[in-house]
Amino acid sequence: MSRPVINPGRLHWSGEHWINYLRQPGADTNSGMVSLYHTRYSAAGEGTAAFVDLADHPDCLGLYTDNHEVAAFIQEMIRGRGNPFDRELLIIDAHISRSGDIRFNPSWLITTHQFQITATWSDIQPPVIAEGPAPTFGPDRDFFTLLFFTDSATISLNGQPVAGQPYQRDIWRPSIGGDRSSSVFALAETMIMVQ
Repeated sequence: MSRPVINPGRLHWSGEHWINYLRQPGADTNSGMVSLYHTRYSAAGEGTAAFVDLADHPDCLGLYTDNHEVAAFIQEMIRGRGNPFDRELLIIDAHISRSGDIRFNPSWLITTHQFQITATWSDIQPPVIAEGPAPTFGPDRDFFTLLFFTDSATISLNGQPVAGQPYQRDIWRPSIGGDRSSSVFALAETMIMVQ
């Protein structure tokens, strides 16, 4: 039996990344976006940071977090990749918790004194297990991840649903191939800096 392969790189970040992007049929812009990083390990410690942008509710735009150091770390980690949240955003204190069954309908609840934002994933496909270089992050990083793409997802604000549904994106072609859902969650995701 072969032994596990030891990666000589330096651990940079490990946790979960939950993506829920919705569009109305025929639209070319998103009606709702939640991109949540549940950090288990980083130089800033652990915590959760959620980027939120709801087209019909611009007052909700922001980076919600239970740990400002982690929020700053995540902002720096994703900066410069052309993602929709690569901009200066208001950082908002929030209580962030997960519920639901991970196999069927997991959800995240983001609560402030003003807003309650709920993002839910359902109709979950079998996981894509991937490891190796991460082209979108640059040649100096390796990744390990378990990607669960979903066929259905919802976002609600204070109990009212945000219009839209997941759609197919081509951003996965350089890494795992194909067009895939805009609704996905990555478990046990680990970013390693190549030495």
